[in-house]
Amino acid sequence: MSIIKIKNVEIGEGIPKICIPLTGRSRDEIVEEMKIVKEYGPDLIEWRADFFEESDNLEKVCEMLETINDNFKQNPVLFTFRTKEEGGEKFIMPEDYVKLLKEVSKRKLTDIVDVQVFWYPMNSKELVEELKNMGVTVLASSHHFEGTPSKEAISEALYTMEEWGADFLKIAVMPQTEEDVCALLAATIERKQKSRKPIITMSMGQKGMLSRICGEFTGSCITFAAGRQSSAPGQIKADEMRKVLTDIHEILK
Repeated sequence: MSIIKIKNVEIGEGIPKICIPLTGRSRDEIVEEMKIVKEYGPDLIEWRADFFEESDNLEKVCEMLETINDNFKQNPVLFTFRTKEEGGEKFIMPEDYVKLLKEVSKRKLTDIVDVQVFWYPMNSKELVEELKNMGVTVLASSHHFEGTPSKEAISEALYTMEEWGADFLKIAVMPQTEEDVCALLAATIERKQKSRKPIITMSMGQKGMLSRICGEFTGSCITFAAGRQSSAPGQIKADEMRKVLTDIHEILK
């Protein structure tokens, strides 16, 4: 598995890097949220733009991203618009989704951009390539809030993301049983052994919480933790996450 360095953060080995999402609905809320998040010392910042009440206003989105970048100069910034179909806050037309990703990438307003490659499958490979040519790192993602695919299907999805040229390969699932969690972990280990790209996987909710803390063992290189509030079920508070990951690292040494 390769290591990707963005700003001064090396992602892909050692302790999983902690990414804290910003989920404020207004500019004022996000500004206040950033103050709280800074206290946790995150490795990366994700802006969940689908929470933003003015997300349909491109200029407002770009202005907000500029403010986020100004406040987190040392941290890689991940731009995400999670669609309603994959567990996000808002519906968006595919053409508007693509336009948004291209615009923030072209303006150099984000380090990493999240692309839901199976939600927009018709031209996903071309979109990934175009965004990379604009100079951003592409995180391919797929989210299953209704259940957990088989180990084979998870592994195949991660393989496809890699074949389509994504820099990071991310999949999130919702477990119904303990066996579902094991399927996600087994698929992660399998792809870690075969993939050239960093992998990010998680099993959501209370049942899947184990998957968020064992990435150093399984090969999941980023874990998402809650700052002011969580952006997905099962996220652990960032300060608690840091302690747990450090303790696990000491045990594994």
